[in-house]
Amino acid sequence: MELVLNELSHIPLSVDKYKANELMLLFSKTVAEARKKGFRKIRTHFSASEIKLANEYSLHNWLFDKEFPVEFRALFYDMLVQPFIKEGDDDVEEKYIEATYFFEDVENNISKQECLGLASAYLSETIAISIQSNQAWLKNILKITIEKDGEANSDDVNHVFSKNCFSVAPINNFVEEISTLTLIETTINPNDKKIHLTTHHGQKELNELWSKLKNSPYVIEGMSIEWGGNSFFKNPTNDGKVDIVHLKSDKRYVLQIQTTGRTLRETKVIAEMLKKEYSH
Repeated sequence: MELVLNELSHIPLSVDKYKANELMLLFSKTVAEARKKGFRKIRTHFSASEIKLANEYSLHNWLFDKEFPVEFRALFYDMLVQPFIKEGDDDVEEKYIEATYFFEDVENNISKQECLGLASAYLSETIAISIQSNQAWLKNILKITIEKDGEANSDDVNHVFSKNCFSVAPINNFVEEISTLTLIETTINPNDKKIHLTTHHGQKELNELWSKLKNSPYVIEGMSIEWGGNSFFKNPTNDGKVDIVHLKSDKRYVLQIQTTGRTLRETKVIAEMLKKEYSH
């Protein structure tokens, strides 16, 4: 599992490297607890040398500063990874491009600004992590604004800032949810599963595809939708829907199916299972 660094928490800078070290000790304890819970990477938009902790003093400087205890610094040697969105996660990348994500906290003097890390944690259904540089980051739920097609909506991002956060019920429950994957199987007989085909061309190909997919215990029903796509599946959703592409047809007809997935993560796992089983 992966955390995502809230790059906004780099600011304000500490007055010197010793104050920065105090914050990094707290941050290290949070990371140590996260590792116990199964988190092995921290995604970040900035590299260690670009993350400034104090004037002319970066995270990279701190990681190799022998003036401070190595046991705290060593935690990070293999954890920080770029980019802030996992490469190959096309669905998350597409959703990130389609909208703009902002964070604002007037009470704590944080003006409205884009929040790459919080957006990534939100879209990837994981947890953001912050340095305790501002009172704004001492919350387990951070609210972000999502602007798309001229409309603005808000949503919550799960967030940690100290080792004790993992004992808080909402965070503890969320960690259990993303770490323990329990897929539900449908009790519907394959031949009783509903398929809704539109009248356009491609019914033969889609029926052929459905004759395979309906045998999966994780597939509930199907519905044909237009065409297009170069991969076996696309557009998985957090309510269990995913588009399956008939790769053997010239027009690449698409069958949207309803799976038993209850989260984006479950839907993606089911889609990968269907790909392995039925894409040949």
